[in-house]
Amino acid sequence: MNVVVIMLDSLRPDYLGCGGHPECRTPHIDRLAREGAFFPWAYAEYPITVPSRTALVSGNYTFTNRPWCPLRSYDLHMAEFFRQAGYATGAFSDTPFSAGANMHRGFDTFEWFQVGKCHQPVEDVDVEIPEAIYPPHASERELAFFPNTIKNRAYALRTYGRACPELLFDRALDWLDAHADAPFFLWIDSFEPHEPWCPPPPYDTLYQDSPPKRYIPFPVGPSSDWMTEADLRHLLALYMGDVTHTDEQVGRVTDRLAQHGILDDTMIVVLSDHGEPFGDHGTVRKYGAPLYDELSRMVFVMRYPKAVPPGLETDALVQNTDLLPTLLDLLGLSYRTPADRDRTLDTLPTGEVQGVSLLPLLRGEVSAVRDAAYLGAFAMHTGIVKDGWKLIDNRGEKPNELFCLLDDPKERRNRLATEPERVRKLHRELWEFTRQWSAILSWRDRPVRTT
Repeated sequence: MNVVVIMLDSLRPDYLGCGGHPECRTPHIDRLAREGAFFPWAYAEYPITVPSRTALVSGNYTFTNRPWCPLRSYDLHMAEFFRQAGYATGAFSDTPFSAGANMHRGFDTFEWFQVGKCHQPVEDVDVEIPEAIYPPHASERELAFFPNTIKNRAYALRTYGRACPELLFDRALDWLDAHADAPFFLWIDSFEPHEPWCPPPPYDTLYQDSPPKRYIPFPVGPSSDWMTEADLRHLLALYMGDVTHTDEQVGRVTDRLAQHGILDDTMIVVLSDHGEPFGDHGTVRKYGAPLYDELSRMVFVMRYPKAVPPGLETDALVQNTDLLPTLLDLLGLSYRTPADRDRTLDTLPTGEVQGVSLLPLLRGEVSAVRDAAYLGAFAMHTGIVKDGWKLIDNRGEKPNELFCLLDDPKERRNRLATEPERVRKLHRELWEFTRQWSAILSWRDRPVRTT
């Protein structure tokens, strides 16, 4: 099978049609979910940009043992598995962090586009910067992200006649055209729909009828108290415009695969690294990586008719660490798991895959592949999701929190005081999970025996 992974930044699953949003238009991703599998209970183990990508390409947890940092030399990278198996491998990214995060490993072709959002301007283009509103505490660095984005968009339009994300997808599709006759692994890493939320026409007015009184394309936080309800509605209209624009790029990929006659021979995976807070709990954007569902849930869609039953939507828990073992199992490639720590396996890569393969779930052999999802932010807080409940250990920053996600999906009612036994059991399980990385000898960001 061919494999195409479309990695989208800051896309909330509940802003997809298949995720239940009543207004935001995402017909192309919805179609993939309808013809494949959509995992609404998918969690990013460390829901910020680089750690989430590390978990995806390596199958390893990061919140337990490392801060935001590049991929380590001893980490696995799924592209290396594909290249070793004889696949042509290509990656295209306009994410500012990709170039310095060692995400290029294993790719025959790796192109990084500096004309996307937030990058330093390629050139100091003479272009009018729309007036935007920021709070007094905004830093100079934050104030620069929006004008930098506008300048790079103008530069790309004048130079190439296209702006990101179109330019990014153009190059990825050119590569696909050149490799469509042999097995390939293509990773498209788009920074959309990340802030600043400033979609181009006509998407800028797709979800709002009149210009806002205050234009806020790049909100500054963590608190959202400085924004009014009208500001937040305006923010969401811009975000949804970016989401719909991004969805159309996804549709270009499926159309091109169909043109080559290989759509059904290609595993298509659409992911996001995390969601995005929009004042849901009084915060905006991902400062401090709060573990509420608006940030920690991620998009996880798979389409491959030969292995993924159409219309599969399950309540099974899934994590970003589970992508790598799932793809390797589908390819029949071997890898190490935690169960192999006491065995000598010289023929396998030295790195360990800590995620769980979804293949038994896709085959209908089981209703779940994991009992719990584990998540957190290094040195700040940790959490566990199990049996419809979520416990967040805030490590003293504020009181811990327990939510029943089944009857309180917005996480409004902290049940910590009324469920002491449940809290005790979940806290114990969370501690048992994280202690693998706590021994003194765990100096290489990986679990060690603690018996």
